[in-house]
Amino acid sequence: MQTAQQDVTAQSVPYRDVPGGQQWEAGDFAAAYALAVESGTVEGQLLAARSAADQAVYRETGSDASLAWLEASETAAQAALALQPDGPLAAAATMALARAKGEAALHRGLLANSRLPGELRTLFERVLELQPGNPDALVALGAWHLELTERGVGWLYGGRRDDVLPLIERGVAAAPEQINLRVEYAIALRALGRADDAAAELATAMSLTAVTAVDKLEQERAARLLDGGDPPR
Repeated sequence: MQTAQQDVTAQSVPYRDVPGGQQWEAGDFAAAYALAVESGTVEGQLLAARSAADQAVYRETGSDASLAWLEASETAAQAALALQPDGPLAAAATMALARAKGEAALHRGLLANSRLPGELRTLFERVLELQPGNPDALVALGAWHLELTERGVGWLYGGRRDDVLPLIERGVAAAPEQINLRVEYAIALRALGRADDAAAELATAMSLTAVTAVDKLEQERAARLLDGGDPPR
């Protein structure tokens, strides 16, 4: 997998030496955000964006609280992009922005804003322009195609069912030990009627070494999915 100094579940950005990095690794996402958001660095704003999104996804149970954290995540991602719009961390910042917007759409409704699906695709494609082969963007773009075709509106935004697995499989191949990508791959396989393959991917996710709290939370998610619980986020 990535080294211990890297985010092993989403962006490959060093966090350990960033204020709040140890708190994030331990799963205290709110504390990590509070420390990181005060940083004037790109790395600090990236950690703030990641921590706020993780707080929304893994810790909060109500939509209002989750949306508040996701707004904070989006703000921090925008701040990171303002500091480095085209540099080596711009791909990570763009991915963080896409994640905040995409997670918020799960609470508001993906199609509540008719422009959002196009915005998300543009962000994913920008990440891949900045960093070809970015595993998070590949998997997210594959999931985007799946979501829109499952909703019957793929034709409206350019979503193609045939693009789902090739994109996701490229992303997983680029980061084979990244646990959350294995879980997303399994969700796509299940949605496409490949239940046995999905179960195998979930088992693989659970067998990988968990380095951070998020890794462990994703493995718990994989176990619930294997047991027929937790609908996909």
